[in-house]
Amino acid sequence: MPPIWESRQGDTLSTLMARNIGAGPMGERWTGLGKALLDQASLGGGSYSQSVLLSSTATQGNSDVQAVLRDQLHRFASQRVDLSLTTQSGARIELHLAANADGIAVDFKLAQGTLDDDDRAALSAMGDAFEQALKGLAAQPPTLDLDGLMHLDQQHLTAIDLNATLGDDLQVQLHADATQRSVSATSAAGTMKVAVDATSEAITGSAQQRQRAIASYLQQFDAATRRGHGDAALADLFKDAFAQLHGGSTTPTRPGELSAPALVADLNDRRMLSGLADFTASITGASAAPNPLRRDEVDGFDYQVSQHTNLSGARQADRSIVQQAQARLKASYHQSLQADLPLRLGTDRQSQNYTYHQIDDQADSRLEIGYRLGYMTQARLQQSASQDSRVSKYVLGQLVSQSHTPLQAQIVRDFAAQLQDGKEARAADGAYRRSRLLDGISALGLLQADPDQVRRNGTQLLND
Repeated sequence: MPPIWESRQGDTLSTLMARNIGAGPMGERWTGLGKALLDQASLGGGSYSQSVLLSSTATQGNSDVQAVLRDQLHRFASQRVDLSLTTQSGARIELHLAANADGIAVDFKLAQGTLDDDDRAALSAMGDAFEQALKGLAAQPPTLDLDGLMHLDQQHLTAIDLNATLGDDLQVQLHADATQRSVSATSAAGTMKVAVDATSEAITGSAQQRQRAIASYLQQFDAATRRGHGDAALADLFKDAFAQLHGGSTTPTRPGELSAPALVADLNDRRMLSGLADFTASITGASAAPNPLRRDEVDGFDYQVSQHTNLSGARQADRSIVQQAQARLKASYHQSLQADLPLRLGTDRQSQNYTYHQIDDQADSRLEIGYRLGYMTQARLQQSASQDSRVSKYVLGQLVSQSHTPLQAQIVRDFAAQLQDGKEARAADGAYRRSRLLDGISALGLLQADPDQVRRNGTQLLND
């Protein structure tokens, strides 16, 4: 059947759409279109719209039917990505890509202001990043590859927003501006969100330090997902978002845009901190009550984690820095008594053989750094973790046992004397030894949800 086009063909976008309309998997229908659409927008012009329909309804219908199908494709397609970019000059451009089983549609419009030469160059430069993001979203299963979009160039762009709808399975939102970067996702399994405070990037460490912290947090997320029986696919998206929001280079500040702050964390301070910008992050699973005989037994998963840093003091030489990271896991789930027998809870007693688990875990890590007249007076780490597990066992619907397992640990370590005595500076390899000590404090202070690891942190020796 012949394709039905919205307007005359001949440009790069139409050529790509003609190629992609015959693609098998739905995800391949966007191939190349993200970069091409931004390239088209960078050429100027107030708007652009193109679509191609390939269905018997479109082919056999008259122009009115085709117009309705075209409008539905643009506005209500099952697969849709909307991108909005705001430039430093105040212009805002909105781009849309849509696809379903019947066709492909793309459009953009200049919603506000006018584009200057720098704006057009900035739009074109985002093409590869947008294309990579589309490739990840179109994958099966979908992945997040948003790093290029999240770390926007503040020399030319002030804000970016992306909204993606992938059928009934997944919705993804991204926002980035000078103050915050965030990614959220919603699926049938639940919701997740990660938000990073872009104004706190003055406390971030080196790329190596950030990668160490990211790896540690990803291990924490995996452990929480396993312990609370969270959804693995949603957790993977959560980890992708967290790593990409923190992993890229810090966003450059526009020259002359901000005055120098009165208080700053110097290089040694940052070496002791986590290395990450402040953030909040969460995963909330969809709740369910699968047991018709005990509706009060609700399956659920809720994980919250954050880091906040505060700098205070009358002047730089008398500054205080407090960085605190916290995590909380509350989860509950049912499990079959036989690992090889799927749990199918019903109203008959024979189906009521299971354990019901309730998890309540908390973790906290707090690093306090203080100076008086330029001399360090405090470098104190407080760390705690608690794990609380309750298990009820049912056989043929009768409660046969209950267990409660609380675990907890707390440590306090003070490194001020070790940093004050100057031993490292007097040694031949003093600079190296001090660097190792600062790195060790940073690694030791990373959030730990395992009480056993917290205890080990309490006795771990750092080089002196």
